Amino acid sequence: MLFDERSALKIRLEQMRDVEKRILEDIYKERSFIFNRLRELDEQETTEIEDIREHQQHQKANSELNQSESMPIPIPRKRKGRPSRRSKTTKLREIAIDILQKADAPIRGKKLKEQIEAVSHSHIANMTTFMNTIRESDQNIIKVGRGLYAYDGDEQED
Repeated sequence: MLFDERSALKIRLEQMRDVEKRILEDIYKERSFIFNRLRELDEQETTEIEDIREHQQHQKANSELNQSESMPIPIPRKRKGRPSRRSKTTKLREIAIDILQKADAPIRGKKLKEQIEAVSHSHIANMTTFMNTIRESDQNIIKVGRGLYAYDGDEQED
């Protein structure tokens, strides 16, 4: 009886393997069909989009020709009297260095920010980034601790 059950199980495994093979072949065929159809649809869509773009470009070129004949071309103006952002940063940096040089002890970033803003009437959005930029330009400015800055130079005033 064991031999009969064993052979029956082996036969059933072979049948299952054959069924798996057929199912996988069907899946591969269907996947191939789907990919081919998607490629065809993409090609159609690309062609339609190109046709629409060409039509739009043609219309745009015609409208630009009509507008250029009727409207004068605007001349760009130079900005007057407004300082660049760079000069503002340079001014703030000089104020910060001056405050740190005059201080006899390390200053908290928050207090330094308040003093700089009071003198310059400008707002500093991110004090840590501002101080990192200043520290890159002036090696005498040191970060003593978390949020504490000092000026460590020979010209330090008392």
